[in-house]
Amino acid sequence: MKRMTSLSGTGGDSVRGAGRRPHWGVWVGMALLAATSVPAAETSPWQQAPAEQVTQSLSIKEAILRAFGRNPQIAQAAAQIRVGEANLKVARSAWFPQVSLNGGVGRNHRTDSSGSLNSNGSAGMTLQQLIYDFGKTRGSIDEQHDLSAAYAYQLYSTLNTVAQQTLQAYLQVKRYQTLEAAAQNNLQSLQRVRDMARLRADAGLSSQSDVLQAESRIAGMNATYEQYRAQTRSAQASLSVLTGVAADTLPDLPTDLLNQKITLTDLPYQQNNAVRSAQAKRLAAEQRIEQAKAQRWPTLSVQAGRTRYINDSSSYWDDEVQLVVSAPVYQGGALNAKVDAAMGDREAALAEVEASKLDVNQKASTAYADLGGAQLRQQAGEAQQISAGQTRSVYQDEYRLNKRSLNDLLSVEQDVLQADVSAITARYDAWDAAVRYAGAVDNLLDMLGIERRKNGDDELPAL
Repeated sequence: MKRMTSLSGTGGDSVRGAGRRPHWGVWVGMALLAATSVPAAETSPWQQAPAEQVTQSLSIKEAILRAFGRNPQIAQAAAQIRVGEANLKVARSAWFPQVSLNGGVGRNHRTDSSGSLNSNGSAGMTLQQLIYDFGKTRGSIDEQHDLSAAYAYQLYSTLNTVAQQTLQAYLQVKRYQTLEAAAQNNLQSLQRVRDMARLRADAGLSSQSDVLQAESRIAGMNATYEQYRAQTRSAQASLSVLTGVAADTLPDLPTDLLNQKITLTDLPYQQNNAVRSAQAKRLAAEQRIEQAKAQRWPTLSVQAGRTRYINDSSSYWDDEVQLVVSAPVYQGGALNAKVDAAMGDREAALAEVEASKLDVNQKASTAYADLGGAQLRQQAGEAQQISAGQTRSVYQDEYRLNKRSLNDLLSVEQDVLQADVSAITARYDAWDAAVRYAGAVDNLLDMLGIERRKNGDDELPAL
């Protein structure tokens, strides 16, 4: 994978060529229809909380697509694309004929060498066609084209961010559900230990204190179990806010993310839409500089008009066809100031490109380190699970033979729970790190099979 060499140069044709804007209007409409709306009420819109649906199951892909339809940042980014396309049309309109109507009421007195003309009103039409302006209009069109591409890339980047947030919330629910199940299994194992202690106490092989001690440990385990249940409900609430759906069953896990190619030696900056958006803004800043410099040159256009002047006794026509040349002579230093301002914009845009690359590097590096550590912790936790499980089985047999005390059984049950918690936490930490890495390099949606662009950048994800 090669680094993008044109990020700090002037080779922007690839970005401009790849900046075809999507048909965002269709997608946004579908997204808004997919999002559950609140029935009309007498209260103000800002007082109405978004409604939520209740469903039995929610897959990862469905959760992300629902979050797309619910997240206002996506709607905002899509609206910005509409603004960019409108500004592009405004810039292109300068090449088309400009037709205007004019009229007035009131006394008008004209005097020349042949006499005077008076009128009380006038009405007419003027047609003006731009011929050449030394790159002013062309630069304005290119600037708006680059800005439109930047807005499209920003929308894609927002989709990636929302998908990452949703998937992390999804994994958080799965994490606490798995921890809750581990605590429940440990609670059931402790209850079996208590039953064995009760049988031994009833048979006179041990005292009732063993039963009380086991029940005390069960009470503590119940508290841990309820804590995980509360954390599960909290995580489910966070996911429901993002997706608008409350679901008890989350069937999927992004196992493919753990198999992605993870490296820090050659990060694909050129594929990151946040970097591409910043690069497109830099190209737009370059065009603003050229526009500002072109303001020093004249503008040539053809102007034609026909006006009817009316008075009490007679009326007459005034026809004109002219080649109009307009050029600035002195504007108090405004032209130089505009060039300086445009150059400042370019420096700021260059800094934004480097800042976005640095952000990618930092997030990817952190996720890479966290993933490696989590995988090592997971291996250690799984080895501890095997050892603790074997020890528990042996201790229970020896307890029945009166070769182990109840404290030994309770201690190994605690070891089993600790091993389960360590392995589960490490496993979900690894998934979270993999999600953050894929989000940093802007590859998350591609790995999940959610396409932001279809048919040559013509569509966005359909719900």
